[in-house]
Amino acid sequence: MTAVSCEFCVIAMISEFSKTSRQLNAKSTSSNRLSDGNFEFKTLSEKLHEINDQFTQKLNLFQRNTKDYQLHFNFLCILPSLSVRVCVVESLGNYRKAPKFCPLLKATSNIECVIGVDRLDCVRRIHKGTAHFGVLTSEDLVAARWASVEILVASELRSHNSPFEYEIVAVVNNDAGIHTVNDLHGAKLCHPGYGLDHHWTEVLANYFESTLVAKSCNPDITLTEDRIAASARYFGPSCKAGPWVPDRKQDRILKDRYPSLCQMCYDPYSCDDTDKHWGRRGALYCLTSGGGSVSWARLDDTRSHFGLAGLKAQDDPTKYSYLCPDGHLQPINVTHPCIWVSKPWPVVAARRSHAAQVQRLVTGLTHDEPQSWQNALLSLLETYHVFTVPLDNVISIDDYLDQAIGFQSAYSFPECNPPRSIVVCTTSIIEHIKCSWLQEASQVYGVEPNIQCIRTTNLEQCMEDTRYKSADVLMVNQEQRVQAQRDYGLTPLLFEFAEQMHDRYVTIALVHKDSKFKSFTDLKGARACLPSYEGAAHLSVLDTIVNATGKVQSVNSYFSHESCLWHPHRGRQCPPHYHGDEGAFRCLAEGADVAFLSSDVYKKYISGNLTSDWLARGTPQSYRLLCPYGGIERHSRFEYCYLHWTPRGQLVTHNSSLTRHSEIYNSLRDMDHLFGKKPKTDTRPFSLYGIFDRRTDILFHDSTDALLSAHELQRDDAKRSMEHIYARYISQYYASKHDDDSGAHLGIHSSFVLLLATSTWWLMQRL
Repeated sequence: MTAVSCEFCVIAMISEFSKTSRQLNAKSTSSNRLSDGNFEFKTLSEKLHEINDQFTQKLNLFQRNTKDYQLHFNFLCILPSLSVRVCVVESLGNYRKAPKFCPLLKATSNIECVIGVDRLDCVRRIHKGTAHFGVLTSEDLVAARWASVEILVASELRSHNSPFEYEIVAVVNNDAGIHTVNDLHGAKLCHPGYGLDHHWTEVLANYFESTLVAKSCNPDITLTEDRIAASARYFGPSCKAGPWVPDRKQDRILKDRYPSLCQMCYDPYSCDDTDKHWGRRGALYCLTSGGGSVSWARLDDTRSHFGLAGLKAQDDPTKYSYLCPDGHLQPINVTHPCIWVSKPWPVVAARRSHAAQVQRLVTGLTHDEPQSWQNALLSLLETYHVFTVPLDNVISIDDYLDQAIGFQSAYSFPECNPPRSIVVCTTSIIEHIKCSWLQEASQVYGVEPNIQCIRTTNLEQCMEDTRYKSADVLMVNQEQRVQAQRDYGLTPLLFEFAEQMHDRYVTIALVHKDSKFKSFTDLKGARACLPSYEGAAHLSVLDTIVNATGKVQSVNSYFSHESCLWHPHRGRQCPPHYHGDEGAFRCLAEGADVAFLSSDVYKKYISGNLTSDWLARGTPQSYRLLCPYGGIERHSRFEYCYLHWTPRGQLVTHNSSLTRHSEIYNSLRDMDHLFGKKPKTDTRPFSLYGIFDRRTDILFHDSTDALLSAHELQRDDAKRSMEHIYARYISQYYASKHDDDSGAHLGIHSSFVLLLATSTWWLMQRL
């Protein structure tokens, strides 16, 4: 039992006191009618006095120090306490604090841990009541407000005594002739640049320019280029280094097109995040030693740069001034500089029902006693922040954010009309919910254009909507890709890439251990099992037939008519339990000669994680791999020989202009950068890949490590990627004169499809 439990015990005692008082009053009014009520009345009266005595002792106990009331707790706090749940998000490093501190917290208090996948997961848990409080950033609060989640702010987590985490100012050279905001036209802007994810978001980075420069909303260029072009027109020679867009080729094109925004950089051509004038201090060096006119910088960096924080001054502060949003100037050494925008501190936020209790809990937390609940809770709450500061009262999100100058207005700049949103098509409620939270998170972090989510009844409707541009993008797996590209004219834009081979779709050939088959040519006429028709395994086998025999043959003509090949119009009609990768394995176990399936299913079988009745009589030694391309490649990191590999999922879009494709591509890559497996923040704000609301593989496969272009896929060390095979199949390369195995029955003219496949491959290589 501990101090925190004792606090809740007092609250519970007040409730019990009130309850007993009501009972006593009721008994008093009815005592004249109850002849046998004297004993019950006396019992209630004694109970009331007993509770009153204990309550008085509790109040006296709270006036002593922590050690005193911990010593007396077992004797005095006899009523059950209220349980509170804190949502904990682990930091991104190797250190895990929950296993260390959550058991200690539970053992020494009435506080329990709920492990959140990310911070917005904690927002949802607090909203649903499965958690009561957690640590959120100001960006999380904005997302929660947009999602209509009612959360109250109780306390701030600070690392220093300033009222805000940081404040941003505009610093001008006094010799530049800038006396008001209107004088900034043609000025030499020194900007920290792009790629400072850990220090501020794109919203705050672009606040200065967004205030001064209006968007042109030119439909012929991307929104990113529109913003860059507007800044280039408004300012003179400037430095805004770093990656302007995720794609390096497009980044180079934009920097060649708008060279004035790199002209003041130390290396104007590279203009990247290694430049001397890039970054928080780089923008100030650009101002003081690089010839700049105005710098967009953090106040704490500015004070350090000019020797006002105990460090050596990099230049004479009297040569520079703060430019205020209302147009006047202030000297650098002024006590209270004018601020353009402030970043609020991370906070401890809670459900309305628990906010006041939580505020009392976290007030005065320290690390003084290593085995105390206070140390455990503070260790779970903090990252680099070291102390909590309670607000005067628990307040709403809006009231808290309104205290920060400019922060709310940073999210209220007008958008282009009509909007350029990227419409993502989903096929289930849970997909739509995740997509909607991704939309909120992306907007908070300044992704533009942002996504908009719609939901349809099935995948075919999504493909149809995307084909006619009611939607812009959807996810398809390796079995749906041919249908999306051939039947709906959609184009692969980005691929789910997994570093581990078993997390990709890797096609293997599996035969019985004692079979006669030694090479792929030996399989001619064999009873074969495929997981599906026109899936990755099917296409892989088609290409392997060409490689082994030197000629195009369909799987129906190459293998026995007793095979399970799933052609919609030809061959054997197989039982449904033979469908899919596990089904193909079962097909082999129950009498077929060879099965082509995903390597991860075989790995599950080898490790004993694949258990079914039809596997009961088999052992891992019952099967062996057939290696049509030879054994395991030298220096391969994969333990199996295989036919081909492909990503498990692809984001496909409609055939549109290169500008629109680039816009969609860059926004999705920005989301991957912000919310993927390697974000730049201390804790994960939102998880693009991984469990969502306790469900797996929602929108994206959990095993995805990044979204890559087709060109980037080719750089992988693993041989035999399937991208060229998909292009060949859609162009009917594998169709023989006597077979309709490659989908010709669908009636799409082959010359058109070949042109479509060729243009698709060209576009994928460009991105």
